[in-house]
Amino acid sequence: MSRRLVLPLLLLSLLTPSFAAAQNYITTTAHRVPFDRVDSLRKLLKETQAVTAEAKRRGGIVDDVWLVHSWGGEYNVVQVTTWKSWAAITDTTLGFNAATRKVYPDSVARKKLNDRFDWVFQGVSHVDNIYQKLE
Repeated sequence: MSRRLVLPLLLLSLLTPSFAAAQNYITTTAHRVPFDRVDSLRKLLKETQAVTAEAKRRGGIVDDVWLVHSWGGEYNVVQVTTWKSWAAITDTTLGFNAATRKVYPDSVARKKLNDRFDWVFQGVSHVDNIYQKLE
């Protein structure tokens, strides 16, 4: 093996465990959304698929799904987001707000969109959690 390859391979082998040690974080937000607002939420989520795609493209968000169930009086809407790292959760350039600004650069359009989301969640209780995957 050439001496030129030894040093890069040695460095790569030293760095590899740190990549394996990277930990995804999963955040959940469970909401008690009134059933007459769930359809509005579904429409908003369809309209904002480009925001989710942009957030994933930026690299901080691995996945984002919304779950809905039909039993009354429960936390019936849950957002489950998988983040690349803890830093990605706190980095304001990687999350949904930055992606929303990119997809909707017009602040008036963005405010209208945010107002529609605010209406869906107005007066709604919610519970936030952060998890780590056990391996």
